[in-house]
Amino acid sequence: MIVSHFNSDLYCIGIHNPVRERSVEQIYRMIRERLKKPFFLSSGQELTITVSVGVAEYPEAAQSALELINCAEIVMFKAKGAGKDSMQYFDVPILDEFLQKIDIENKLKEAIFHENFVMYFQPQYHVEDKKLRGVEALIRWKDDDGQMISPAVFIPIAEKNGTIVSIGTWVIEESIRIYAGWKAKYHASLILSINVSAIQYKRPNFVSKLMAIVEKYGVEPSEVELEITESILIDDFVEMTNKLAILKDYGFRISLDDFGTGYSSLSYLKGLPINTLKIDKSFIDTVISDSNTKIITEAIIYMVKKLGYETVAEGVETQEQYEYLKSIECDNIQGYFLGKPMPAKDVEELLK
Repeated sequence: MIVSHFNSDLYCIGIHNPVRERSVEQIYRMIRERLKKPFFLSSGQELTITVSVGVAEYPEAAQSALELINCAEIVMFKAKGAGKDSMQYFDVPILDEFLQKIDIENKLKEAIFHENFVMYFQPQYHVEDKKLRGVEALIRWKDDDGQMISPAVFIPIAEKNGTIVSIGTWVIEESIRIYAGWKAKYHASLILSINVSAIQYKRPNFVSKLMAIVEKYGVEPSEVELEITESILIDDFVEMTNKLAILKDYGFRISLDDFGTGYSSLSYLKGLPINTLKIDKSFIDTVISDSNTKIITEAIIYMVKKLGYETVAEGVETQEQYEYLKSIECDNIQGYFLGKPMPAKDVEELLK
């Protein structure tokens, strides 16, 4: 058996003829057992260490030592992503997934350089009269092969490698530019909802850049609704809330997106300077069939209205869902029932 220190916290163990006490599982158990006991620094500080292990076997995974190490490292990161302190064996689907991510990451850099994205917009309607409330701006990306890549695939990659800042800035400017055109042409006064990632929002110049864009296109801040998720609030609730208050003072509307799916806390609601709360699609999907979901949804809407916030239900797809939400006095809906995401030219047809 060969043990080597590669760099930082990365080690590699080469095991020849792994059986019994030399098996991968046994060695992993021994390491974990030792690491259960905390270490103490000279300062007296207690330190607990976890271990994430990736295992690649010859000849199933690769034919050379270097390839084996690469495969083991890939699945080691897979183990870390699954919650750390675990062991993951190499298999082909994991490699395929890894290579796909690398391919998307490389294409994404090209797409950002050439601004190879397009904006779609999903309508939001007032429940009471089905009049158009506004639209949510949604980014779409078609790669050089003509394949449409879902934001659910490329946005997490962009957040991980930092390109989300460039993409987010483009989304804000492009959607506001398009909205300014509608406003001038059709005298439309709508609410333009824009998703803002936690990474983008935390940038020191976020507020000044946003103000510069709305001034550039002559759009009122009150016509722009910034959709944030609870992840923005986790690291520093006070600092992030203060920034939200500044944005709201400028006139921007603030919407808390995906409520009920993350770390939802009622203490957030009483302290947040928001205008709107969006009820996640996962609630709407089962609100007709599940009595517990009904109770929670009704409680959320009642509570939010008492706090003076506006409600938007996402993912409304049927007449039955719409009628139910109307009966419990939800303010607005968004979903396939009244409108799918559409390119800007189709929104113009609505405005006409």
